[in-house]
Amino acid sequence: MVVQNSEVEFIGFALTDCTVRINTIAAKYLRAVHRTALELAIQNQFGTEVGGFWLMVTQIAQLRKLSSYYPAEEAPFVADAINAYLSAQVSDSAEMYLKWAE
Repeated sequence: MVVQNSEVEFIGFALTDCTVRINTIAAKYLRAVHRTALELAIQNQFGTEVGGFWLMVTQIAQLRKLSSYYPAEEAPFVADAINAYLSAQVSDSAEMYLKWAE
């Protein structure tokens, strides 16, 4: 079997309304995660025709650093909130794309 490098590269996604599944302890930090994501996002990254607030790879990396600004006992819960938020955003973005592509 020959494995070739893919030319497809993840570059980012537009923020959408989504449902985040998270435990109650980490949910306490979800508002801060969302607010930080909005502050980091680039508005109309691909022009006004596409619109939206976009988190690109660089902004995602910055968002993941948010937990380092919390005390050590809270940082794991913040990291959980970040991961749940990003998973929900990517999942909903992929779902919307698939509906649009039909």
